[in-house]
Amino acid sequence: MSLRIFLHSLRQVFGNLSGALQVSGVLMLVQFAVLLTFGSGMPTDEAGMRQMMMDGQMPWGRILLSALVTTVIWLWIVVGWHRYILLNELPRLVPAFRLDRILGYFGKSLLIGLILLPLALILGFLGGGIASALVHGGGSVIPALIVMGVIVYIPLAVVGMRLGTMLPGAALEPGVPVFSGWEATRGATVTILGVVVLSVALALVLEVVGIQVFDDPLSVPALVYELIKQWIVAMVGASILTTLYGHFIEKRPLV
Repeated sequence: MSLRIFLHSLRQVFGNLSGALQVSGVLMLVQFAVLLTFGSGMPTDEAGMRQMMMDGQMPWGRILLSALVTTVIWLWIVVGWHRYILLNELPRLVPAFRLDRILGYFGKSLLIGLILLPLALILGFLGGGIASALVHGGGSVIPALIVMGVIVYIPLAVVGMRLGTMLPGAALEPGVPVFSGWEATRGATVTILGVVVLSVALALVLEVVGIQVFDDPLSVPALVYELIKQWIVAMVGASILTTLYGHFIEKRPLV
């Protein structure tokens, strides 16, 4: 079932590439341009960032404005994509800017984040303690990262995805109960776990390809690849939620 859901989500994007680009293409380019504009002059290494903060030169206003703009654009894309798939609402140059649905989607996402916060703190404390013990015991960083992934990220992602199954509904209409996705996916935790693992695998493969192919992460080809990678991860992620909503809540068959 996990593989069927994942493949169905991939087909939503790549089997309908013209529609996916119609919904997201222009807005993703605008988002990327905003990031490049606001990120110009910023150091790309940790030492440079730390030095800028110590010198009091960190442009916090520019960073917050960039985060706000990119968040609004992403919400605009994902709400438009859910509506395109579930309602066949065809965009023109860009999807219709539905402020009420964007705010509703953001509010439900924020509420899910707050629900996850106590679990994140507990798992983070547990995973961080084990990972720290491994590193201080002479182990390498890689096993510690794996421990953090298994103990912290994957459980949070599974719970978050079950809760987030209702989010496409928030893109369609107001008043969708925040726990409706959790209830609809009752008994499907293992299936959701499989979808999370497949999603992480896709993101890791794309990341490794970029590291292996491009020596300079700031070169034009590397930046173009980064844009494509972000688009794939974002659109497939949104399509997974659309598929889960359609299958578990609207009872649509997986084809």
